[in-house]
Amino acid sequence: MKLHALFAIFVLDTASLIFTPAYAQTADPCTVYICMAGISGAGASGGPACTPSIAFWHTVAPAGLAVYDEEGFDAPASLAARQTYLMTCPGAQVSSNAGILSAIIAEWGSVP
Repeated sequence: MKLHALFAIFVLDTASLIFTPAYAQTADPCTVYICMAGISGAGASGGPACTPSIAFWHTVAPAGLAVYDEEGFDAPASLAARQTYLMTCPGAQVSSNAGILSAIIAEWGSVP
C-alpha cells in the first residue's frame, strides 16, 4: 500500500514538472541579487550555483529579465525590469546594500 502511494506521488510530481510552464519557475530575487553582486565585484562569484540565476538575468522575458521589442533588445525596459525585480528582495532594500544594487544595475542593467 505504501509503495503504491509513493509511486502515485512520484508520478504526480513528475507530471507537474513536465507540464508547468518554464516562466513559472523563476529564480529567487535574492539569489539573483547575490549572484549578480558577485560578478559585479561586490562578493564571491558563487560559482556554478549562480549559473541559473545569471541565465535568468539574460533570458528573454517573461521567462527572464531581458526585454525585447520589435527592434531588438530594449535596454531601458530591461534595466527597469531588472531593477524592479531585484528590489523585491528584502536585502536589496537595506540602505547598506543600495550601493551594490546601483553597481549591479549600472554594469549589467542594460546588457542583453
